[in-house]
Amino acid sequence: MRRRDFRSIVPVALFLIFVCAVPAPAAEQQLVGFASPAAGGLSYVTVAGMVNTVNRYMPGNVRFVHEATTGTLDMVRRLQIAYGQKKDMLAAFGTPDGWNAYKGEAEYKGRALSQLRAVIFNHVVDLYLAVPTNSPIKSYADIKGKRIGMGGPGSSPANLGHLILDSYGVTKKDFKPFYYVYKETVEGIQDGSLDGGFLAGGYPMPSYLELATRFNARIVPVDDKIAKKIIADHPGHYQNMVKAKSYKGLEQDTPILGWTSAVWTHSGVSNDLVYNFLKTLFDHREEYYQIHQDARGLTLENATKTILVPFHPGAEKYLKEMGAIK
Repeated sequence: MRRRDFRSIVPVALFLIFVCAVPAPAAEQQLVGFASPAAGGLSYVTVAGMVNTVNRYMPGNVRFVHEATTGTLDMVRRLQIAYGQKKDMLAAFGTPDGWNAYKGEAEYKGRALSQLRAVIFNHVVDLYLAVPTNSPIKSYADIKGKRIGMGGPGSSPANLGHLILDSYGVTKKDFKPFYYVYKETVEGIQDGSLDGGFLAGGYPMPSYLELATRFNARIVPVDDKIAKKIIADHPGHYQNMVKAKSYKGLEQDTPILGWTSAVWTHSGVSNDLVYNFLKTLFDHREEYYQIHQDARGLTLENATKTILVPFHPGAEKYLKEMGAIK
């Protein structure tokens, strides 16, 4: 080979070596939305915990992104859009709302999400009707003519709040509902622009704790007969008791209602994604449990509790392997 030919080949060879030595770009990361209610409630906290835990250990390039919403109606709408756009998505909201959305009942009449699928039971959620300590509101029947924070439009707190009020003969026309997130409700009670408001979560409830720590407040009780009728007619709800002295200013045991919550997705989501989400979460559940004491409601024993909607095949595969579904 002549000298000049060799000199012309060397730069090309060095260039090819450099190109081959540069690592190929990593596979594009898949971002998956995981919707929750607004901050201040237990579902927001547990979704944040799930996202943080699973993102540390999830195989592949999947990464979940926590998306706070105005409530269940918003989350169901987002799931409908995700299904139509063939995008993966998870959401956490009440099992009674999941049933209504799947069947097209209540506020979902005429717009059912038949593609809704269950992933796992999540936790229980208490509902408090909070009012100032010196308020004339002693019963839900006293709400007539009052200004009440309901939670986000179509949210589980708003839905159960209206259900209880209806049982007391108080319709939407009888009072002034304000569809606020928890922070706005707490501020409204404190500054007097609201006469009361619904707050939801597990004990200790962050939003009510904030209110009761800075303001003299109490919780309005739910009559036992009304509570039992609601539970009989609307599966997924339960009775609970807030013990006296469990919050500042709460002087007596106070009966309340609540609902169960679950993680949901739509039928178009890949089986592997849902399966790997559950496996990763349960493999590292002790880490997830550190987020809140009520996070321990996520167990294989509770996996199908109060859920009437069909399970996603990926969830069903994992839960069958673990013996949670026969």
